[in-house]
Amino acid sequence: MSLVLIWIDGSGRRDAARDRTTELNPVVQALSYFRGFASTLVYPVYVLARTPYVLYGSVEEVSSDRQSLLLQREKLSLENLRLKEEHLRVQHLQAENSRLRQLLGSKAQLPSQATIAEIIGAPPDPRRAIVILDKGLLDGIEVGDAVVDAQGLFGQVVEVSQFASWTILVTDRDHAIPARNNRTGVRMIVGGSGAYDGLVLEDLPASTDLQEGDLIETSGLGGRFPVGYPVGTVSSVEAAGDSPYLQALVQPAAALLKVGHVLVIAQPQADANDTQSPPETRAKGES
Repeated sequence: MSLVLIWIDGSGRRDAARDRTTELNPVVQALSYFRGFASTLVYPVYVLARTPYVLYGSVEEVSSDRQSLLLQREKLSLENLRLKEEHLRVQHLQAENSRLRQLLGSKAQLPSQATIAEIIGAPPDPRRAIVILDKGLLDGIEVGDAVVDAQGLFGQVVEVSQFASWTILVTDRDHAIPARNNRTGVRMIVGGSGAYDGLVLEDLPASTDLQEGDLIETSGLGGRFPVGYPVGTVSSVEAAGDSPYLQALVQPAAALLKVGHVLVIAQPQADANDTQSPPETRAKGES
């Protein structure tokens, strides 16, 4: 009997709870619909309120990336400049080493003591062709010493200080060289024309056997210049009418405008002691 009463009581309670839930369902559903509708209305406001933060973050990120790219570009530009500078320095050193090797090869063939010197300047005088070397009396350089490069005769020392020396180029108007034709052995005088790319053969008889392309070299007469060193190549030969002399031009063998180093050749001891002996130059103004 008790069990029956308990079952009836429990069943009654379940029915009552079910009835109350049924009564509340419309309210709950209404509240749920209202909540969803409110969320829908509020969402644009939420998005609008959040937009500045999103935009700020995006702009900050883009700005940060752009700044990083600019820094990387500047770094790469500097690195590129550094590499170009190193490349140019390597090219310069390679060219300089090549010239020095050529000079050392020439030095091995010269009969006298020779000193490697570097050209460090040129006086701003358009009437004279002179360069300044970085070797002087302390290095054994003396007035009258011959100067050559790897290709040919360069000039002659005309003035010396303790630490530097001044060299007149073979093309200077006041400079003359005792020379000979390598092909025929004929002796001649080669003078400067005043232009860096030209020498002239002076007072050469019209009957002289001379052809374009002939190699003109030092004769060794006077003891100033080493024998057989190239002076230049004949570039033109003309017989001017009834003139008893040929008009001949010679292209210098030396790289007068290109070299950075030269060899200064000491004079033979007998000439070196003769401090009063002047360089082989001709009278100023003589053509």
